[in-house]
Amino acid sequence: MNTHTIKGKNIALTFDEASLSVEKIFSGSTKVCSNASQKIYIRTSDAVFEPVLINKINKVILEEDKITYALQDESGDYKVNLIAATSSKGIKFSVKCRSKKPVWLFEWKLDGLDFEKVIVPSLGGQEISKEMTEGSTLSYKYPFWWNSQFVLGMFKRSGMILRSEDSGTSLKLLRVSKEEEKFSLIFGFEAKAPLKKKEFYAEWFLDSFGKDWKEGADIHRSWMEKTFNLVPYKKHPHFPKWGSNINFVLELWGARRDKEMPQHSFAQMRDRIDEFAKLHNPKNTLLYIPGFAEHGIDSNAPSYNPSKQCGGDDEFALLVKHAHKLGYKVMIHTNVLAMTFTHPMYEKFKKYQVIDVFDRKQGWAMDMDGDWLTEPYFAYMNPGFKEWGNYMSKVLGELIEKYKLDGVFLDQTLLAFNISKGPDFIEGMVNHIQKLQSSYPKVLFAGEGLHELNVRALPMAQIHGIDSIAEVHGMEGQINWRKAHPISSYLFGKYTRYTAHLLTKHPSHPMFALQEDSYSKLNVIPALCLYNNNQALNMPEVKKMIQRGKKLKG
Repeated sequence: MNTHTIKGKNIALTFDEASLSVEKIFSGSTKVCSNASQKIYIRTSDAVFEPVLINKINKVILEEDKITYALQDESGDYKVNLIAATSSKGIKFSVKCRSKKPVWLFEWKLDGLDFEKVIVPSLGGQEISKEMTEGSTLSYKYPFWWNSQFVLGMFKRSGMILRSEDSGTSLKLLRVSKEEEKFSLIFGFEAKAPLKKKEFYAEWFLDSFGKDWKEGADIHRSWMEKTFNLVPYKKHPHFPKWGSNINFVLELWGARRDKEMPQHSFAQMRDRIDEFAKLHNPKNTLLYIPGFAEHGIDSNAPSYNPSKQCGGDDEFALLVKHAHKLGYKVMIHTNVLAMTFTHPMYEKFKKYQVIDVFDRKQGWAMDMDGDWLTEPYFAYMNPGFKEWGNYMSKVLGELIEKYKLDGVFLDQTLLAFNISKGPDFIEGMVNHIQKLQSSYPKVLFAGEGLHELNVRALPMAQIHGIDSIAEVHGMEGQINWRKAHPISSYLFGKYTRYTAHLLTKHPSHPMFALQEDSYSKLNVIPALCLYNNNQALNMPEVKKMIQRGKKLKG
């Protein structure tokens, strides 16, 4: 068997000249892996679940610092040139594809990896141990759940980083699998919609670093900070000084659709903040109010009239005034792109709805009747349309000015779509948030989730830390080989203050201890979520959260 070795500064790969096998992987001078292999797949939009395997080698070109494979599928309809070459960033891989039909997704797989664990900057940060169940696969879409375009694989004495450096808004895919007692990684690249091109190009890097995972994260963070012009959140032009003082979130739920009485009336909220003020300084507390409007969260969005069920306009104004008198800062809950189908403005705005890569209209949907088919709830408006931005600036501006609000939470800012019709979604989202900030510079706009493409616009965001280990948002459920990891807070914490997620459990919930342990690891500002007026506030667990919050650096 003839082999060819490509060397970077910290990594070396020995390729088999007659196949796509990677016979050896070296970290420095230490062999960390043997008998790995590459596989390549192409998926088209009309055959998403029938990938084309590119497995026939037509030609191999060897150069001192490069190996080039000319490949095709069995039919010859799909041709790929795969290059692995020495670079200052490790081993650079690049691919050019020519296909019979337009490419939707290109996937490169590297299997046979002897990692002790895999660390993914996803959902607040995840660590996947080598105890991962055989045959299991976890899939992450960038930038929605996979928040930065890299993954770390940790050997016993060193680590390996697989990454790309794409400053654009193209979507990507990561799959982590356990096969034959070893890890495999798939790095996928999605073509920009509309899907018309039959040629496709992508590039990525494989490199090695020392035994500390932070060294790997620093490799990508250095590029990320420079590329997206990131600044520490304290220097963000729209992060108020009071934001550094916040070390606790008091979350009070309001209106509800399914019953006559709210979870809290505005009068009951006043009593709650009086009670909490005896436990913690209101000047260090953000009062966050989901369901303050209409019939609850997302009801009749994007209208956010204070709920009559909770007491209406006057009672809400009294609540905000009382909170300010005590020293609290007040943040309302809104959605950054939701419009219900019954909203009086829907007919005018439906032409601005998100149209995805498969030409489908997108919106939020849930299964209400148990048939595993979702029913539509509200439409997603593409924030790239200036008409939507102008409308939302007016809606939120009226609320801000009328009630003297300190903050506005924008739900679903982490969403990302490959748009087939209309302006770029991700660029539009960032511009939309920044326009709101410029229009109301003294107001803190916070988002749900965070990724490297929108971090520059969000100096505060909720984290999905509990999702990494629990059943929330459709993950597999709690499993002992996947746990929360602080990589995302390490990666983004310099630029954004992380707070607990909207759906954080109350201390009486069985998941609370696991949740709080995860949030503690992730350096998240704690939150007490009171979903109804009967839930206890003065509890030992709450006092412990308060003490943890006091130790956080603002």
